This record gives sequence, structure tokens and C-alpha cells, in this order.
Amino acid sequence: MLPVNDSLLLRAIRKQPIERTPIWVMRQAGRYLPEYIKLKNKAGGFINLIKDPELACEITLQPLKRFSLDSAILFSDILVLSDLFGIKLSFEENKGPVFDKTINSFKDLNNITNNYEINKLDYVFKTIELIKNELNGKKPLIGFIGSPWTVATYFIEGNSTKKFHKVFKMLNTDKELVHALLKEITQASIKYIKKQILSGIDVVMIFDTWGGLLEGDMYKEFSINYINEIRNSIFSNEIPIIYYIRQPKNKVDIIKSLNVDVIGIDSTINIGEFKKLVEGKFALQGNLDVNILKLSDKEMHNEVENILESYNETTGHIFNLGTGITPDINPDKLKALIDILANISPKYNVK
Repeated sequence: MLPVNDSLLLRAIRKQPIERTPIWVMRQAGRYLPEYIKLKNKAGGFINLIKDPELACEITLQPLKRFSLDSAILFSDILVLSDLFGIKLSFEENKGPVFDKTINSFKDLNNITNNYEINKLDYVFKTIELIKNELNGKKPLIGFIGSPWTVATYFIEGNSTKKFHKVFKMLNTDKELVHALLKEITQASIKYIKKQILSGIDVVMIFDTWGGLLEGDMYKEFSINYINEIRNSIFSNEIPIIYYIRQPKNKVDIIKSLNVDVIGIDSTINIGEFKKLVEGKFALQGNLDVNILKLSDKEMHNEVENILESYNETTGHIFNLGTGITPDINPDKLKALIDILANISPKYNVK
């Protein structure tokens, strides 16, 4: 058994020789698996699961028991950071995350800052320790945080939205407040991810799900600068960082200023085109459209081949979906995808 540091995933991140392209998928632990649904119903909901270390550990490992995946990813949520601010998070059916407080003024911000203690997230750190013990060095474990910008959008809106009226209003009328909130979230995120690293994670992933809302200099000012602050504050440069962004095409020049190891991209851009645009600076992760998993195995084979052909390099690629796997996907289709990749990727990796 190879030590975790020599795992397929970490070698691909470092652009070292690999025998096949590694794969894991976003949201691989969770909502599309019948064993997850059974456990969720028994526990009484999503929040109960992520706050119970033994159950969260079990769910993290469920997809690894079913599929030949190359990494585990912590079963949690980017929004648990709200615990450090005394903001109560709940998940409502067909509505998603909902907060009991929002940040729409300096008064709101002053009421929630400087009250957080990292031990409020001990349930996450205990989960990591349990997972690492169960993995026993067989697979790496990815931990994660949301980008300060993405977390801030939820704190401002108070729930999941597609319109972001409050966010855009604040950007237009009170940038100082936005920056003040981002600074608080950044400092909390640094404490949080450092403790995840101490607890045993092998890779950090930063989800900038709503970074695509920002354009040009605003993207750099309100998102990228804070990502780099987190990177520069992590005490071990040996911990690789994956940065995930949707709709990256018009942000390439700014993305190139990031101090991270891997860029995860969605399916809105060809991976080969993106690789050329970033001039090979990063390893890349992605970027199969999740809807391809609803097609025939032959069609999936063609799409996988297209991505490998487009990337066209022997290493530095982690295969993933462009977004998280959705509840309507048959788990057998994920197994088929993994098998297809295992069969055809070696000819691209070994030359």
C-alpha cells in the first residue's frame, strides 16, 4: 500500500507520473445514494448528520465502499462556519440553507463578530479524525471551506437565492461593509482550515461557488484577494489547495494570480482551452457535465474520451464533474463512469 503522499490524487496534483487519471466527484457522499437517504431519514435531517461525527464519518465512506474512487471528501457543508458567528443554520426541504440572522449593516456585523471559538466546530474535527482512522492511509481525505465571498453571499441574503438582490445592493452602496464582513469570514476560515489540517486532512478545497457573480476587478477585490490571504496563512505549503469556480472563462487573467495548486472548473468551458489560457500554471480538475451520467455508456465513453483528449497531457488532471452529482443520478452510472475512465485513461497517462 502506497502512503497517502504517494497516492494517485496527490501525484496528479504535483504533476508527477501517474498510471491512470484519478477520479472523485463533488457531493460523492450524499443525496444520490440510497444508503445515505436511509441514514438521513433515520437521523432526522442533514444538520443532524453533519453534527454527528460517527454518522458523518459513515457517510463520507459510503461512496468508497461502492466505487473505486481515489479520494474521500469530508461530509459537511461550507456553511457550518456560521456556528463560529452564532448564526443558526437550518436546511429546509426544497429551499436549502436558511439562517436565523443576516448581515445587512455594521450593527449586524458588530453583533456577531469576535464571539467565535474554534471548538464550536469540534464535531467537524472529530469527524476528520474518525475518517482518517478508518481510511488508515489507503486514500487521501479532502477537507474544505467556502470562499469568503461565497459564504458572505449567504450571510447577506440569509438563504439560498439565484437573484442576490441584497448582495448587489450592498456592493453598490456599502463596499466598506462588504469588506468588513469578508475580513471577518476570512479570519474565521483561516482558523477553521488550519484546525482541519491539524486534524488530518490531506488536501484543502475552496469552493467559490458564487465567484462567478463578480466581474473583472471586483472579482479580484472581493474574492481572489481573500483566497490568497487564506493560502498565505496556511502554515504548510505541503498541503495542496484546489480552488473551484463556476464560469471561469472571462476570469482567466485574474485566476492566474491565485496561489493554489489546482483549479476546478465547471462544464461551461473546454478543459483543453482553459489549460491553454492559464498557460499550464495549475493542475486542473473537472469537468464532465453531470447530465452526461444520464446517457448511455457509449455516449459517456465518448464524452470522457473528449475530455482526456482535450486535456492531452500525461498528468496534472483530476477527473471530476463540473458540478456536484445530483439526486436524480443512478449510482450505477457513476460506477460505469469510473470504469470507463479506468479503462481508457492509461493510454493518455503512460507514454
